[in-house]
Amino acid sequence: MTRHVYSIAKVCVTTLMLFSFGCATDPEDSALEQASNGHTQIHPEDDCDPATFGALCRAGFNGGTTLDEFRAQFAAAFRVAGWEYGGGQIRVNLGSSFRVDNQGGETHSFTIVKNFGGGRVAPLNNPNEAVAPECLAAQSATNVDIASRAGITVATGANGAIKTRGTFRVQCCIHPWMRTTAQIQ
Repeated sequence: MTRHVYSIAKVCVTTLMLFSFGCATDPEDSALEQASNGHTQIHPEDDCDPATFGALCRAGFNGGTTLDEFRAQFAAAFRVAGWEYGGGQIRVNLGSSFRVDNQGGETHSFTIVKNFGGGRVAPLNNPNEAVAPECLAAQSATNVDIASRAGITVATGANGAIKTRGTFRVQCCIHPWMRTTAQIQ
C-alpha cells in the first residue's frame, strides 16, 4: 500500500511540475519560450562562421561552426546542430499573425509543406527523403526566403497566407532538417 501511495504521489508531483513549468527539461527551454513571444514568433538560427562560409554567411555574424565542421556533421547525420527554428512551435488563433525573424547568418526559408522532405539544395538533402515539392515551387506567401537579419509577418485568416485552421508543417528549403509546426486554432 505504501509503495502504491508513493507512486501516486510521484505522478502527482510530476504532473504538477509539468503544469507549473511546462515541459521544459532544460533552463534554456524556458528562455526559448519567452523569446517566442508566447508561441507567436519563430526564428531561423544557424552558427555559420563567416570566415569559412564566405558569401554564404553575413559578414560580421558571430557564428562559430566552420564550413568543414558543418560538412562533417551533415555527412554523419544529414543535419547540423545549431541550424534550427528557435522559439518553439507557433500557436495562434485564426485571424492573428505571427513573426518569422531570421537570427542566423545565412538565408533561410519559411515554407509550408504537406510533408517534410528534402529541399532545393540537393547536396543538403537526406538521400532517404523525397524533396518536398513546395520547396521547388516559385516564391509565394507560404514559400519565402528570408535574408539574415530580416523577417516576415505571416497573417492568417481569409486574407492571410494561411487561410484555415489546422497544424501546418514548416521547413527551411535550404537546410531541410530545420523544421517546426504552426498550429492555427
